[in-house]
Amino acid sequence: MADNEKKVSEEKSKKAAPKKNKVGFFGRIKKFFKDYKSELGKVVWLSPKTTFQYTGLVLVVMVIVSAFIGCLDVVFVQLLDLLSKLV
Repeated sequence: MADNEKKVSEEKSKKAAPKKNKVGFFGRIKKFFKDYKSELGKVVWLSPKTTFQYTGLVLVVMVIVSAFIGCLDVVFVQLLDLLSKLV
């Protein structure tokens, strides 16, 4: 009899357990954008002057690296031409 009472009390506790509130699809989308806006508020944005300076630095480095790679290309083409004449 004690086993039956335990089973009954277990079933009641399962039924009495609060249901989890499931958030619907649109609720999750709303939460996503709310969190997104919150995180963007935490970002430390650079000043326009600093952004312009960094952009100029990137462009200068890009030109230098491109020139270096171009010089290497010319050197390797000349070496291949020299090797093809020897063979």
